[in-house]
Amino acid sequence: MKNLMIYINPRKDFDEEGKIAVKIQIDNSLSLGWIPEDIILVTNFPYQYQGVKAIVVDDLNFCTFCPAASKINVICDLFKQKLIKKEVVYWFHDLDAYQCTNIVEPDLDFDKADLLLPDFGRLPKWSTGSFFFKASSEDIFNWVKEIMDKHQIDEEGAFCILTGLGYPISLNKSVQIKGYTAKDHPEIKNIAERIKRLNISYNFHSFNVRSNYNAALKPIKVVHFHFIEKTPNPLNPRPNQIDFFLYGNNKINVQFMPVGLVEIFKKHATH
Repeated sequence: MKNLMIYINPRKDFDEEGKIAVKIQIDNSLSLGWIPEDIILVTNFPYQYQGVKAIVVDDLNFCTFCPAASKINVICDLFKQKLIKKEVVYWFHDLDAYQCTNIVEPDLDFDKADLLLPDFGRLPKWSTGSFFFKASSEDIFNWVKEIMDKHQIDEEGAFCILTGLGYPISLNKSVQIKGYTAKDHPEIKNIAERIKRLNISYNFHSFNVRSNYNAALKPIKVVHFHFIEKTPNPLNPRPNQIDFFLYGNNKINVQFMPVGLVEIFKKHATH
């Protein structure tokens, strides 16, 4: 299995959080047994840390209408460059999605699927902060990119359209892009088999913590949060994410991070 992370920025550098997060990610991956050769970091600028050297891709992979969707452009680019290999499982995760315990392929249970994708728990929307895929998923990513570009929407919305869920494009949800069906697009007739829902344990956020924790496989595999909040919303304030995930200051009093990852965070982000 390969550990894939992607970061594209027109400034050709990490932002404030990214500069710290990428070191946490690499240190944590190495501590959990990943070897540098299996950690794939893709950027649009040179970077190297702890034996992990970034693959540098073109700036054109940056998604101007939704920067987070750049990950899809890059994955499509990696396919074009023949860098996604057959018979290999790839775990993609955002720089702010942190592995808490070992992840082994047999536990993933692909069955007939080409891509394992979590949702947000009570919110019926696909979540792309952490997912697993095989080389056989190339056409799926190409379709998602096509939908993103056509409607100028994020990749999670594009996955919703591809799988027939539809996607609201107005704040009051009165305007919605129709979800694809096999009648409209015969080539996606078996898309429900090819994209399998992944347990929320592999991409655990701080919202809906009670219901999501009850639904999650234990121990939690991946926690997903910003330790530097970019756009605080005074109408919907988030709990302090460091306190929530590192120290168990949350509604269920669970410390989600293992001691080893807490120490890595202390080294890089909380001193």
